[in-house]
Amino acid sequence: MSLSQPVSPPRRRAPRNSLNPDRILDAAITLLDRDGAEAFTMRGLAQQLGVGTMAVYSHFRGKDEISDAVAQRLLDTIELPPGGSDDPRSELREVCLGVYRLFSDHPSALQLLAGRPLRGDDAVALIDRMLGLLRRAGLGRADAAHAHVALMQYTEGSALWNTRRARALCDEGVRERVRARIAALPPDAYPALVSLAPELLCAQSEGTRQFEFGLDGLLRGLLGDPPQV
Repeated sequence: MSLSQPVSPPRRRAPRNSLNPDRILDAAITLLDRDGAEAFTMRGLAQQLGVGTMAVYSHFRGKDEISDAVAQRLLDTIELPPGGSDDPRSELREVCLGVYRLFSDHPSALQLLAGRPLRGDDAVALIDRMLGLLRRAGLGRADAAHAHVALMQYTEGSALWNTRRARALCDEGVRERVRARIAALPPDAYPALVSLAPELLCAQSEGTRQFEFGLDGLLRGLLGDPPQV
């Protein structure tokens, strides 16, 4: 080896016997949020922890078991309203907002949860609660099932769209290039877009507020107008 060639520092390893399931799950969530579900491997997780791969296997049997435990932990973080209120519509709205915030805070959780079979008490309880609220709001059996799917599709899709768009706009100058592209459009060819460009760009950047706007419209379509107080 040439004397001029730089030597890479040794990888720092975790202290012996310091590894435990909680540390592994914390590292898994960090890895997922930073690099995405595609980069989530047992080797990558071990590197994140500073341990050998076999040390992780001493606590979990494999990636699937860790993914199930991560999904359960993330579902535990959803902020849900107290149950049993006299306003199932408002309660359902808060449940959807809690799911949206989870997927917005942990974008990779969307891929992790959506791509796995129904597992874990929290996932089952969440679905049961939404279905029960829809039934209490007056929907029939089939309509309640379809409404639940529609609400989850909108919630998951909105979180995915907003997080991907936010990442795409992180690069320097991207927002300005988008505005310039719209400003350069001929008004006679795209009259509505050119006219509403400021409002459109504002709506696209509002995140949770925009989600709530669409959620309220969807709930009105599914459940009718809310009762006047």
